[in-house]
Amino acid sequence: MNNIPALLNHLDANRESPTLSLAYASISDEGIVEVSKFLRDNPFVKYLDLRGNNIQAKGAMALANGIKINRSLRSLNLKWNAIGKDPSGMQALCDVLKSNLTIGHVDLRNNRINNVGAKYLGEMLTANTTITHLDLSWNDLGADGGLALLEGLKHNSTVLDCQLSGSKVGEETMHEVAFLLRRNKASAAYKASPNSTGAQMAAADPKTAALGKAVSAPGRGNQAPAAETEEEAPPAEEQPLKKGPQAKANWTPKDSSTLMLRLMMKEREQVLPEDKLFYQQIAEHIDKLLLETSKHKQGRVDGEEREKLSTTGFLEREQRYIKEIRQAEEALQRVISEKEFSQKELAAKTVSLNQLNDQSTSEVRESVVSQEKSAAEEQQLRKELRELQVEKKTLQDKLALNVKDLELLEQENERLRQHVKSFQRDVNEILA
Repeated sequence: MNNIPALLNHLDANRESPTLSLAYASISDEGIVEVSKFLRDNPFVKYLDLRGNNIQAKGAMALANGIKINRSLRSLNLKWNAIGKDPSGMQALCDVLKSNLTIGHVDLRNNRINNVGAKYLGEMLTANTTITHLDLSWNDLGADGGLALLEGLKHNSTVLDCQLSGSKVGEETMHEVAFLLRRNKASAAYKASPNSTGAQMAAADPKTAALGKAVSAPGRGNQAPAAETEEEAPPAEEQPLKKGPQAKANWTPKDSSTLMLRLMMKEREQVLPEDKLFYQQIAEHIDKLLLETSKHKQGRVDGEEREKLSTTGFLEREQRYIKEIRQAEEALQRVISEKEFSQKELAAKTVSLNQLNDQSTSEVRESVVSQEKSAAEEQQLRKELRELQVEKKTLQDKLALNVKDLELLEQENERLRQHVKSFQRDVNEILA
């Protein structure tokens, strides 16, 4: 979809859809400008999938402008792009996410994010209060980037899942991040159900009561979660812990989270390395079990979502095909109308042409007759001309003879005059 008109048509077709999928559409930074305009004006879109579009810093800046105004977006998938190639792209995106209050899932896998980009991510996590799932796998964060990210997570109490596979942050940083995520999960479980059995046990213990709280970040004041500052959990004596089958029946995943709190606290209390390792292994094992459970649930949700997306895509394609067929039928009707009009015009012109042909034939016949008549007249004139020329020659010959006779007559007259003169002279002489 590297054609902007095609992208605009796709955006217009999905204007009221909660999901906008442009995965592997090759829209690049130029197309992201149009997507940003779409986000600014759209109150319906919740899930935005832009994976595999070669989006770089320029595109990230444009996208940030759209996210800044949008108030409906819940999930942002940007994996398999190149946003971190230039740190300015990560800076623009993180600056917007600092104050965003709707996006909960952000996928930045394989985006060439380095330690500078990780610094911006850490600053964003310090201020953000809505992101619960962040995937940074297969980025070159490095040890420094891992520490910057860890510093941000220390001041964050909402991130429940942060994937760092292949990011080269170091094993120790990975353990610290895992500990902070367990803390946030336990805190979230407590906030969701402060009266559960496990939450009451954790709240009754002064050592574990403060474990679910994030460290106050500079610039954020002394804010703490409302559930922890305004209400205190009732003491365990008021609602004693149930034992036996009834306790098992009432055990929930939230109680598992509070149990993780106690295990983490026990781990911190241990002095001997092997005891610390033992509790850490137990906590990690429980965490893995919980993670597997959440993965299975997420897999089911993803499967349903994929089915929904495929169904939605099918319906969208069907609607698009129906629209294209309707347009083709309308175009065909126009062509048929134009064809009928052309046929009528052709028939009229054919009649005119026949009339002109008849007229031309008649004129040709008249021309032939006229030519024949002219030829006959020419022959007659030539004949008359020849006769005139013969007559002229005859007359010329006669004229020549007459001229010769005239000359002879004149000569004779001159002789006679001379003779008369001579005769008169003789007469005169005689008379004299």
